[in-house]
Parts: sequence; C-alpha cells; structure tokens
Amino acid sequence: MPDSRSPKTRARDIDRAETCSLLDAAYGDGQLGVDDYEARTAAAMHAETLGDLWALTEDLQVPDHLRESPESPADEAGQSHRRGLVLAAMLVSAVVVCGVIGYLLSSSVAGGDQSTDGSGSTAAQPAAAGEPDPIAVEPINLHTADGIREFVRLFELQFRDTIADDVDLYRDDAIVVRMVPQQPHRYLRWRFTGGFEQWTNLPGLRDRDRETVDLAQLDADRIGGLITGALQQVHLPSGRIDRVAIRANDGQSLVTVYVVDNDESRGNVTATLGGEIVEVQTARQG
Repeated sequence: MPDSRSPKTRARDIDRAETCSLLDAAYGDGQLGVDDYEARTAAAMHAETLGDLWALTEDLQVPDHLRESPESPADEAGQSHRRGLVLAAMLVSAVVVCGVIGYLLSSSVAGGDQSTDGSGSTAAQPAAAGEPDPIAVEPINLHTADGIREFVRLFELQFRDTIADDVDLYRDDAIVVRMVPQQPHRYLRWRFTGGFEQWTNLPGLRDRDRETVDLAQLDADRIGGLITGALQQVHLPSGRIDRVAIRANDGQSLVTVYVVDNDESRGNVTATLGGEIVEVQTARQG
C-alpha cells in the first residue's frame, strides 16, 4: 500500500527512534558536532509531526546501506526519506533480534537468571548487557524539587549508581545518556516516564574521555527554586520551561534551565549542581 503520510501526520515513538538512529549515524561519521547532535536528538525525541522529524535529517547524508534505491523524484522527497527511515529501522531491528538471541543463549549456557522488575515477572525486553530491567512507577513532575529528588532516587534504584553522561529533564519525561557498563566507548539512551526504558536499540559511539555528572550532587531544593524563578530571570514572565539540561563541561557539572515563549523568544539560566547561578542569557529571538 502506498505511503500516504504527510509532513503533518502525527509522529509515533518508533518514528522518533528511527530519526534518532539516523542522527547517531551522522554523529558517528562526523556530519554533526556534539552540540548540533544533542540539540537535534532532543528535538527528535519530542517532535510532534513527521515533518518535524524530516527537517532534522534532510541535510544529512544517509549511508548507502540505509537508503532505498532508486531514489524518488524531488517532488516525492518526503516519501523517499520515509522509506529510508523504515529501511534503517528494519536493519536495526534485525541486528537487535540477533543480539537478543545471542544474549539469551549465552545466559542459558552460563546458567544465569533472568532479571525481574521487582514484582517477580520477567521484563518483556532484555536490557543491554550489564543493565537492569526497567522499574516502572507513576509519572512525576520533573520540574519541581520533589520530582527531581524522586528522579534521582529512581535513577539510582534502576542503575545502581548516579552517574550519567547527560540528562534532559522535561516536565513529564526525561532523556538520559549513559555509558554501557564495562564499555567506555559505547553509550545507550534511556527515556524516563515514571520508569526507565531503553530508548534506542543499539549503542552509539562514545568518547572514552567524555565527562560525566553525578546526580547525587544535585541540590534538589535549590534547583527546584532555580526552575521556578527562571521565567523572571530571563525576562519572559509569560514563557514556559522547555527543558532542564544537566551536563559536564570543562571539569564542571552544570544545570541549564531553558525557557521559551511561543517558540520565538528564548533564554536560559545556568547554575552549578548546588544551585549557584553562573550565567543568565536573557530573552532573545529564536
């Protein structure tokens, strides 16, 4: 059946994940720098339409093995791009299936137990080697002190530590990037919606020297206050909090609260994990 989807068609989680896979590949072969890659990935994870997703990858070179041949005419570029995404997803799925089979066989030979979610039931999808199965709870507001505190608690319960490459906190969900255990050259992306689930199927390439943040050092009360006061700090009292980014840069771990107003005016407040403000960028046109 012909693909009749248009740029205004609502995006599904699988569409967002497929776009993230293409962005991973583009970052891995040098088409995207770190900042551009992180910005596009964050946008992909919360894109509302297929048009939003296509705009994030339309200027990228797609590897030949992920592209369907022959290419469609220019007036069918959107449809050709969609087919490329689907083909990429099929490739990813095939590799994942092989990996899962190998994981199960190796576990069987070693006599290892399958991990459970704490209720005695086996998780539906195996996590990456060394990672625990997902722990699920009710969604929480991550833009409050209590929400941040609960997020860190569940993070430690899930991963048995509080270390991350970077974290993006949205109001109702979060995106976490973590090193694959015992594999400093690879990372996995996780999504938090009250519980953690693996967001991308295959690990991405990671700089072995990438700086990490320790979420245990977050002062939840002061960061919660920082979020509450961010609209006034950047002079956008009618704006909204877009996301709260937690990163390490040049040996310092920082929290940046991004504010938008009608997706046109923007500003941000950056502070230490302890809540001490180090920079304020006031309202500007996006």
